[in-house]
Amino acid sequence: MRRWWKELLRGKPQAAPGDPDFWQAYIRAVNSQFSAANPLATAEFVVFDTETTGLDPKQDKALSIGAVKVLAGQVLVQESFECVVRQQIAHGNKSAEVHGLLRQEVEQGVSEPEALRQLLDFAGGAVLVGHHVAFDMEVVNGMIKGSGISGKLHNKTLDTAQLAKRLERRHHSPDSFSRSDYTLDSLIHKYNLSNESRHTAAGDAFITAILLLKLLAQAKKRGINMVGELVR
Repeated sequence: MRRWWKELLRGKPQAAPGDPDFWQAYIRAVNSQFSAANPLATAEFVVFDTETTGLDPKQDKALSIGAVKVLAGQVLVQESFECVVRQQIAHGNKSAEVHGLLRQEVEQGVSEPEALRQLLDFAGGAVLVGHHVAFDMEVVNGMIKGSGISGKLHNKTLDTAQLAKRLERRHHSPDSFSRSDYTLDSLIHKYNLSNESRHTAAGDAFITAILLLKLLAQAKKRGINMVGELVR
């Protein structure tokens, strides 16, 4: 039995024969980087955001992707990533305007496979962080499928909305949560963060990275010190 199939049966993600080189490199990074025993103080996070043609990740497409690294309690602004993804935008779709993108910019962006390659090269096996991160993960998984790869993102993830709920309302029933209290805009106001460049992929990734630092500081005060205590 081939090695990649044996590893797959053991639950370890593996690239299939014929997958592109960037996907094979990504799978190697995922398998070697994450450890639940890593201290939060030294863990590598990649905070990312996608701006899309709509709100249905099963149907809508990425218009742009932004990401920034967080390491050792700092947002590494010099370690950032941003790209515009080439899409054909249907007439009447105003989403690009909301995100500050011109139709011409989107039509001249990089292809989805190239955007995917750049993102995975940047993120590697780091913990992926986002505000309502499941949406962005599904968007990227759609890009993976559209690139002809039979796979999905395997990074561990951390959702800043869920983390804020956990830290602020740990003694409350989940039924008492109001989703509106944990939108990114609500938490920007609550934590007195700048909303400059809001609704751009790079801007939202940076804002979420600053929010992550605020929440990690709270976690430390609660005695949460290891990656495995926050990330499953």
